Amino acid sequence: MLDTEDALAAYTRCLDKEPTCVPCQYEIGWSYWTRQEWDQTVKAWEKTLDLDPDNAAAKAWLPRAKENQAHGGPAVSPGGLRVPIGTDSGDPKAPVYLKLVARFQNYNPHPNDPNDHEDTDIYSPKSARFLSDGSKVYVNSLEGLKTVVYDPHTLKKIDVITHTFGPEDSALFHGQTTVFGYPYLKHSPSGDPNQFSGKPVESALSDHDRWLWVPYYRRDYDYGAGSPSAVAIIDTQTDKIVRVMPTGPIPKYVAISPDGHWTSITHWGDNTLALIDVSSGDPDQFTYRDERLVVEKALPQANLTGENRDSACGFCLRGTVFTPDSKTLLVARMGNGGIAGFDVDSGAYLGTIEGMKPTPRHLVISPDGNALYLTSNRSGYVSKMSLSKVVAGLRAAKGERVPLDGWQDVYVGIGARTLETSPDGKILYAAINNGAEVVAVDAETLKVLARVRADSYTVGLAVSPDGKQIWTTSQGRHGKGGNSVCVFSVTTNPP
Repeated sequence: MLDTEDALAAYTRCLDKEPTCVPCQYEIGWSYWTRQEWDQTVKAWEKTLDLDPDNAAAKAWLPRAKENQAHGGPAVSPGGLRVPIGTDSGDPKAPVYLKLVARFQNYNPHPNDPNDHEDTDIYSPKSARFLSDGSKVYVNSLEGLKTVVYDPHTLKKIDVITHTFGPEDSALFHGQTTVFGYPYLKHSPSGDPNQFSGKPVESALSDHDRWLWVPYYRRDYDYGAGSPSAVAIIDTQTDKIVRVMPTGPIPKYVAISPDGHWTSITHWGDNTLALIDVSSGDPDQFTYRDERLVVEKALPQANLTGENRDSACGFCLRGTVFTPDSKTLLVARMGNGGIAGFDVDSGAYLGTIEGMKPTPRHLVISPDGNALYLTSNRSGYVSKMSLSKVVAGLRAAKGERVPLDGWQDVYVGIGARTLETSPDGKILYAAINNGAEVVAVDAETLKVLARVRADSYTVGLAVSPDGKQIWTTSQGRHGKGGNSVCVFSVTTNPP
């Protein structure tokens, strides 16, 4: 994952090789912006307009950069971009028009706009998830140790789910402390591993939206993130946790099979996944399948507890998706690249296909089941491939890494993170972390349709079931930026 200094270095290398590269010239301006180096920001965007006089984004933001240059910049924390309510993507008549209409943030107790809400429960928000009827949005506040529930129609907070467990919560664990024999390398001060606070990461819905699955990056006392973590199961009718199941280390992602039989837990920490049988629909009956799914070789944890687990993660497994027939499980390998595949019925590792841009992160299948889309984090691309071709390539891989040609891609910005489709599958929306943007892309042609700024550093993204809202989470980094949930209105116009 790139921070501002990495991005600045990358754009500088780009411009050394290609001085007339408009995207690099524009994006380096945002790197200077996050460092509050206003002279360099203005210079970068003036150069952008020299190269591309019609560049709408540079035209829109250059005056604000000049204002910051004259007055010493906005009153924001260093390295944090805070955009005003009303920030938009430019032309209201464009195929897609995005506008920031509301925000829930934990950095300004006295906002000027009535739709800019201080919310102290928002602390390093990681992801967002709509119910399919559009009645609720669940936002995982990772460092806040909470899942915050909002009504997207009234734009009001309606509940807070706290991920802290004491002796009184022991029944939620069904007597389980670990799975697959994972040892505890760090121990709870209480002596009971199930007395902890969990750091919620992503989420998924099963059983027709009845159960919300929320995995924890780690238990709070497990500083090295090498011990078993856990996943909470929340009843969306009551917004109460009804069960907590142990997992392997760093379960960053969770996916549900379309046939409702399996929940997949993806372990960023050790190159493995686990399948939970959820076919009963009853959380009390949910059980792990006996064997883990392993990508090539499991990564031992004993020597990693003092390492940076964002990089000491082996293949760094992340985005995960089942094919529409629920027979093949795909998982993105952010470390070493490629998409790994498993046969769901047998659990056999099929192999890994390669050929997409480096550091694939998030996988999405089109609503019609024909295409696989992905983001590549460090390289900053959205890519597309026929899903049938992906599955055929994996099932012919014989457990090896094999190339797959024919990827289509478009550059959207370094730090391409969460990717979602519009309900009709015609538009892709990507959260761009380093550029603090939401980018809309035509799903058929992969042409960029719109860009809009968000608070830095944008990571999570959810599209409403009616396609009229996008919620983003800005997590922050090294104490800079973040602590923000932005709500954008979406208007689509006929061609």
